Amino acid sequence: MHRQMRYFIAVVETNSFFEAGEVCHISQSAISQQIRALEDELKVQLLERHGRRFTVTAAGQYFYEQAKRQTAALDSLVREVRRIGSGEYQRLRVGVLNGFSSRIIQKTVQDFTFAHPYVRLSLTTGTHEELFHPVNSGSLDMVINDQWRALSDTYVNEELLEQPLCALMRGDDPLARQSSVTTEALQDRLCILVTSAEQRDNEASHWRDIMGVRSSFLFTENVDEARMNAAAGVGFYPCDGDMPEDIGTALVPLMRGGSPMIRRMFAFWPESSDNSLQREFTDLLRKNIK
Repeated sequence: MHRQMRYFIAVVETNSFFEAGEVCHISQSAISQQIRALEDELKVQLLERHGRRFTVTAAGQYFYEQAKRQTAALDSLVREVRRIGSGEYQRLRVGVLNGFSSRIIQKTVQDFTFAHPYVRLSLTTGTHEELFHPVNSGSLDMVINDQWRALSDTYVNEELLEQPLCALMRGDDPLARQSSVTTEALQDRLCILVTSAEQRDNEASHWRDIMGVRSSFLFTENVDEARMNAAAGVGFYPCDGDMPEDIGTALVPLMRGGSPMIRRMFAFWPESSDNSLQREFTDLLRKNIK
């Protein structure tokens, strides 16, 4: 039936038995016979003939939509089987913004590697700018990042969530006992950022000009260092609510201008490299976010 499904898809998309036959490299009469045989097997009319013309029935439209999905899945399966058989592995290289939920990423990685044991998955973390250049140059296949720039038509921009931000701070800080804390209230405390030395100015500009943080900044090399500084009372670390609280620390929702401070998280990748692995990883992310 799979071959007949492809014939039917071609007929619907070309709106012509003759053109569908050329696409499928068989004669017009042969493809017409195959569609008739398909209808007989399904015991339902897919096309309503009007002389040399036809319209697609409701059942035919539903069959067409499902057949598209089934043949695409089969094509993907065949490609993967052939890669495995030839010893060729697929790969997916994912960049993740520093501080994004480790719980969500870990569960997504587990689900993805279970579904694709022959795909080589690698992850790296970084700042906004550190992730942008590798995905733009092709050394990363996709990134999980917030909206740091205007969305571009040259990229696939899959929104994942609007993520409320919290301040990770020392637990005995008076502000840690409040239900929320404003950026204004924190302006006399250091804001701890995770970034490389080369990207410090870019990160500081983002948090000051876009996010509205008026504090001075302390730069650390990794998330663990940022968390230790927050626990020591050196400053506060802006992060999402999934950040584990260490002994002696507290997560307090961040507010700005009377509203929760949020960042819009996206999965980004170049339109020119769009493939099913990127989309499946994104679908799993959405599932685990819920």
